[in-house]
Amino acid sequence: MTITRVEKLIYGVEDMETGANYYRDWGVAEVESGPERTVFKTRTNQLIELRRADDPSLPGTPDPAKSTLRRAIWGVADPSGLKEMGADLARDRDVVDEDGTLCFADESGNGLGLMLASPAETDVEVIPHNVNTVEPRMNAVISPAAQANPIRIGHVVYMIEMADREKAVSFYLDRLRFRLSDSTKTGGDFMRCEGGHDHHNLFLISRADRNAFDHASFEVENFDMVMMGGLYVKQKGWEQDTMPGRHILGSNYYWYFNNPCGGRTEYFADMDRMDDSWEPRIWDESPGFSLWSLDDASMA
Repeated sequence: MTITRVEKLIYGVEDMETGANYYRDWGVAEVESGPERTVFKTRTNQLIELRRADDPSLPGTPDPAKSTLRRAIWGVADPSGLKEMGADLARDRDVVDEDGTLCFADESGNGLGLMLASPAETDVEVIPHNVNTVEPRMNAVISPAAQANPIRIGHVVYMIEMADREKAVSFYLDRLRFRLSDSTKTGGDFMRCEGGHDHHNLFLISRADRNAFDHASFEVENFDMVMMGGLYVKQKGWEQDTMPGRHILGSNYYWYFNNPCGGRTEYFADMDRMDDSWEPRIWDESPGFSLWSLDDASMA
């Protein structure tokens, strides 16, 4: 019953044309277009589906925003695991089978789903790094790329009310078998899929009085692609939410942009990886957001 990754994100969107244009500039492949439904996919075959915000088939959401993520669907490794997990969830909540996707809600009311994972293989170029007398990139120059082409969706992030924190986190750890990587008493809980090694595939940010979707994060090859992809998106006129930097928890490079479909999107690269020998770290205070971050003067 192993969850391996994010499989699909379904947004409810007020302005479908603007939302679609954003994801076109973000660099994911468009596979279906229309006034009621537009679909994109990553190189590893994860789907991003945009539907009209007033689509009656969309689940409810605690998020007050009119455009937001309405369902995060997780990929399960095998049919027996999917069936087993669905039966367990049905003990205490409504689980609806929609063409092989088991749809339900988490403890905070966020729409979720489980379906069979369908990963696609993709070539990822790992560019060697020259340092001192170590020269793996001999007679090979770096070629600039104008636009990112995200490899995969790495994680999703929600804000949850502090009063709901314990039951919200327990649901993912106990019922969906996520693994805890880091927990900060003042910040939130970083969790990874049972079948994955990323520092986190899910982050629940503790907030005093708010339940809402925060962001979805897309992996690119390296720091250069975080920067070049972000510059391309910025030059297209989309609003950045942060400057580029490198996180402390997770260690990944990042650059966040405000998404007209709801919340934010992030380019990330070089995240920490953990297996089941990792001991979760419990922090009394958050160690902070970033190891370093550029400022506007640096980008001039």
